[in-house]
Amino acid sequence: MSSKQQILYLFTMISFGLFIKNVDAQQQHAGKTLLAKGTVEAISLETSEVRSLKRRAPVFKVDKVSTYQKSQAQLKMIDGALLALKENTELHIEEYFLSAEGNNGSVVMELVSGGLRTITGKIKGKSENYKLKTPVGSIGIRGTHYEVELVNGELFLAVWDGTIEVSSSMLSEPLILGNDGTHAFAKISDGGEVKPLLKPPAELSPLSGQVKKDTENEKEKITELVSSVNSEKPNLGLATQNNQQPLNTEDIKKTLEDTSFLTEEVLDTFATEDTESLLAERTGIIEYSDVEQFAITSSKGAVSDFSMRINVDFDNGTVPLGEMSFSDNGGEWFATFNGLINTNGMQLGVNYASHGQNLADGDIKAQFSDELSKIRGNFSLYEIDNITTTAGGLFVIKEK
Repeated sequence: MSSKQQILYLFTMISFGLFIKNVDAQQQHAGKTLLAKGTVEAISLETSEVRSLKRRAPVFKVDKVSTYQKSQAQLKMIDGALLALKENTELHIEEYFLSAEGNNGSVVMELVSGGLRTITGKIKGKSENYKLKTPVGSIGIRGTHYEVELVNGELFLAVWDGTIEVSSSMLSEPLILGNDGTHAFAKISDGGEVKPLLKPPAELSPLSGQVKKDTENEKEKITELVSSVNSEKPNLGLATQNNQQPLNTEDIKKTLEDTSFLTEEVLDTFATEDTESLLAERTGIIEYSDVEQFAITSSKGAVSDFSMRINVDFDNGTVPLGEMSFSDNGGEWFATFNGLINTNGMQLGVNYASHGQNLADGDIKAQFSDELSKIRGNFSLYEIDNITTTAGGLFVIKEK
């Protein structure tokens, strides 16, 4: 072999090795960190390497993810699943595989301590495809939004949407909770005794608490900094674009979103159900305007006179018209929006918004629930020229 051939061969083998390494890394990738509050760590079960998890940090299928006192984390997995880990939680990610086509895969995780709340992604449908192991039993799912927590050796379960199946050598038969079961809530003792519950277990710890308070403080600080920068006061630590221009409203909105921590209420608005067949059966334009419940806060005081209307065109898969209005001490908030519908929810965009005589902007997220009879969602609005004037909250509306 000539020198030239040797060099070419060596280069080829190095390139091939890098390719294999890259493919292997992709196969090991399980998800990324959306948010981490307090002390959150990942320890590789293969190398024992300890990594501090921050926003955007990757997690791998050989990781043990741990949260500590007054700490929480939210992970976005490769199949779109959302995992919210409570404080003092230890979760082993043993396997997280999504096929190249993105339509199937397998998940094996182990909850050693603490608790989590999750909205599953594309990997679901059969219990053998998804397994969450616990000291008390193993959980399989069929497309769901559920919560699980270990407290003093007992396992507490809550199913907010879909169905879970709990199997254990201590149980005479699998426990079915959720849509296909007789109960949505239960507790299982360390000896295998099952007690179905009619309401969520009081032992389930919240996802908010101190973390939520800390997040609100962060938002207040960011708002003060942004206001200072845009009023050309001395820079208090928040960088501007190119170190010259003030932050625009899109940057501000993204900054606030990046520091938001999802509470139970927000997670509930993203709970999913199998709507594909239901959508196929519906025709015509249906108006949703019967307000069942809402919870709205405003920087300008108490809110009143909330009304909302969403017209859904099932034939064309669109939301041709949406309107929302309510009042506070600063005047009336008003917004119009439209968008598209699909099996995953709604893609909506605000066309026009105002507060009193001032122009506003914002975001709205919504999706169907209760077999398309209701629409659940959340929104946030702010005045364009005064971003500290804000309003937002949750809503549930029914067919008229």
